[in-house]
Amino acid sequence: MSLIDLRFDGKVALVTGAGRGIGLAIAQSLAAHGCAVAIQDIEIDVAQTEAARIGESGGRALGIGGDIVDLALPDRCISEVVRQFGGLHILVNNAAIQSTRNWQEFDATEIRRILDADFVSPIRFCQLAASIFKPQRFGRIINIGSIQQRVGNPDMLPYSMSKAALENLTRGLARVLAPDQITVNLLNPGYFNTWRNRFDWKDQQELINKGKSYVPIGRIGDPEDCAGIAVFLASNAGGYITGQTIYVDGGMSVK
Repeated sequence: MSLIDLRFDGKVALVTGAGRGIGLAIAQSLAAHGCAVAIQDIEIDVAQTEAARIGESGGRALGIGGDIVDLALPDRCISEVVRQFGGLHILVNNAAIQSTRNWQEFDATEIRRILDADFVSPIRFCQLAASIFKPQRFGRIINIGSIQQRVGNPDMLPYSMSKAALENLTRGLARVLAPDQITVNLLNPGYFNTWRNRFDWKDQQELINKGKSYVPIGRIGDPEDCAGIAVFLASNAGGYITGQTIYVDGGMSVK
């Protein structure tokens, strides 16, 4: 192995919530480095369109639809990836539900829905992926958290607490899966220029100004800022890093 080996020839990745934003940037970057990629998104047309674009660029990609709230999705999704590509080596748990309102206004049904999407479903994806990774003695699990789990935003409480739970899951799985050469890490994005944040901030200039005032590095993040570290962690070069929480936030977490 070379000191910096970022090629994924012969490898297969599944990225959930990858129809746009950070998930899409990770999927595109993995594909650009030779990985076959399955793009899961709630909108199957979006997933298939992005998969087709990767194919047009010479890569191999598959679009899979489904709602992350549906706890039958992980089994169906993993089975489809293995059927189409013959295996699985990398799992990126990116899909999530994010709701914003006063914490006392969340009812039990919505709290359960967010927890199912943001924590229960990722656990199931990890269980299924690990059962494939163990016999081949290779696997990469990258969970996507949020800076909100650190700040404890009361207006995003179910979301932020589910991401905090994901950090504990990451640490626990890293310990138990390490002997099988499976790494598990958590990436926590800060404030990013994604469709979700653009929806919250209709005025693009307001979004830019928010980045300048909130982020020490002086700008909001682009999805590609998260894709680079994800590619590294998924590669052979990242094989000695596990159980870590890595903030990709332009310095917000150290303010």
